[in-house]
Amino acid sequence: MYRYKLTQTQTRTPNARRLQELMLSYHDFRQERVGHPLEPAIEALGLWQAARLRETHRDLYESPRYREALDFLLEDLYAPQDFSRRDDDFDRIFPYLIRLSPDSALFTLSQLVELNLISQRLDLAMTEWLTRERALDANGIEGMSDTTYAEAYRACGQVTDRRRQIELVDAVGRDLERYVNHRSLRMGLKMMHQPARMAGLGELYRFITEGVHAFRAMGGVSELLETIRQRESRIMEKVLAGEPLPRE
Repeated sequence: MYRYKLTQTQTRTPNARRLQELMLSYHDFRQERVGHPLEPAIEALGLWQAARLRETHRDLYESPRYREALDFLLEDLYAPQDFSRRDDDFDRIFPYLIRLSPDSALFTLSQLVELNLISQRLDLAMTEWLTRERALDANGIEGMSDTTYAEAYRACGQVTDRRRQIELVDAVGRDLERYVNHRSLRMGLKMMHQPARMAGLGELYRFITEGVHAFRAMGGVSELLETIRQRESRIMEKVLAGEPLPRE
C-alpha cells in the first residue's frame, strides 16, 4: 500500500539503507501473504507456539516483574493476529523515520524488522510442512503434538535463521531498554498522543507506548533476556539433535 514511501526515500547511512532494504522485503512478504490459503493454519501454529513459550518460561511469566513484558512479547511482537494496520503505518512514516531518527535508532529498528520477517518466514515454512504431513489442516491444528512440531523443526532446517532469531530477541530487547529510559522519549510520546490519533496512527502509537511501558516497568531486562536466550538455544540444539521437544 505504501511501498512507494519506502522506494522513494533517500537514505544516507548504512543503517538507513539496511532498514529500507528490510522494510521492502517485509512489505513484499506481507503482500504475498494476503489471502494465503494457509493463513488460518499459520495463525493456529502461532497460537500453539505462544502457548509453548508461556509454558517453557512459566516461572518468568508468573513473576509480576516480567509478566507485562512477556505479554507484550507474545501479543504484540510475536502473535497470531493481524498487524497489517501497524505495519502499514511503519511504511507510511518511513520518510520521517529516516529524517528525524538518530542513526542508532535506525539500527535498532532494522533489527526489529529483521526479527519480524525471520519469525514469519519460519512460521510459514513450518506450516507448509505440517500441512503436508497432516499435522495441521487448512483451518488449524489437527493432530499437532510436541513430536510433530519437533519433526517439522528438523525437517525445515533453516538453522542459521533459527540462531539469528534468538540473537535478535536478545539484541533488540537490550537496545529497547536503553531507549525507554530516556526521559525525552517518554515526554515526546506523551506530546504525540493526539497528533498520532488525528493522523490515523493510533495502532502504531499504541504499540510503541505499550512497549515502552512494559520494558520500563521491569527495571532491568538483562536477566530476563539472558534466561530466554539460554533456554531457547538449549531447546533448539536438543531438537536439532533429534531429541524430543523439551518442556522445561
